[in-house]
Amino acid sequence: MKASAEQADRLHRFSHDLRNRLIGLQQVLERFKEEVGPEERDELLLYGEQQYFKALREVEKLMGDLEVARGIIRPEPRLLDLPALVVERAELLRFRYERKDQQLVLDLDEVEPITSDPRVLADLMDALLSNASKFSPTGSTIEVRLRARNDRYILEVEDHGVGLSPGDIDHVFDRFAWLESRPTAGESQGRGTLARAHAWALALRGSLSATSPGVGQGCIFRLELPK
Repeated sequence: MKASAEQADRLHRFSHDLRNRLIGLQQVLERFKEEVGPEERDELLLYGEQQYFKALREVEKLMGDLEVARGIIRPEPRLLDLPALVVERAELLRFRYERKDQQLVLDLDEVEPITSDPRVLADLMDALLSNASKFSPTGSTIEVRLRARNDRYILEVEDHGVGLSPGDIDHVFDRFAWLESRPTAGESQGRGTLARAHAWALALRGSLSATSPGVGQGCIFRLELPK
């Protein structure tokens, strides 16, 4: 099928931007063939990482512009115990918190069973708990709260880590967005996990939002689910 003029122009701009990102990565690799000091090494790694994520972001933008369908999430709901699921996921991820000497505090109200997909909800909780650990310093505390409010269940994951700038808040759920926040112990960036978590929340007829007082002041991720 021949591309339309508009599609051809979009693909041309995409290929130009992608080549620029790849050239940037090549320059980093070429420089690493030579002897570099620690400070320059860190600058090169940061620059290379930026080019990598910007290239991925260009792919995402192209997919969106061409209205390419993503994987469709089809929840299979059943009755489940929400507090028990939170405890289960926290226990499974305990190794991550212990590795950074972090304390995970659970404050869970007893709530009525919820009708939802346990697999999708488990993946969503894993994403939020892992993200909180990744962007929090060693020895810090991460709090998980579960409340029932009117016709909603509200799950909050609050950390006291690197926080988010106003600009980062606007793009925290964008796939492969380049954000200022950095993991605290050299963990991989990922940058697609929260986008997937946001999609999972919507698939469960809920919502996922993020708030932060600012850089260095932690974050709260708030998941709301219908009763």
